[in-house]
Amino acid sequence: MISKEIEIKAPHGLHLRVAAEIVKANKDSKAKIIFTKDGQTADASSILELLLLGAGENSKIQVTVDGDNEQKAIQDVSEILIDGAGI
Repeated sequence: MISKEIEIKAPHGLHLRVAAEIVKANKDSKAKIIFTKDGQTADASSILELLLLGAGENSKIQVTVDGDNEQKAIQDVSEILIDGAGI
């Protein structure tokens, strides 16, 4: 299990398109990915849970990955959160 704090750099925060990309990355991974913000957790397989975190630009999210290819999974999620899904 590995964990990393990531600051969201996307101008609109963790919005629908970003959440959809995270869910897609989660499906491609064999690891379990959990997001935590202000004590609230969200499973990376649920768009709704991710959106309910209310993570705007410059929010800090704790990402915890457990399972196969943890390093790749956390790197993929980090890139999505920092890049903002290309927007």
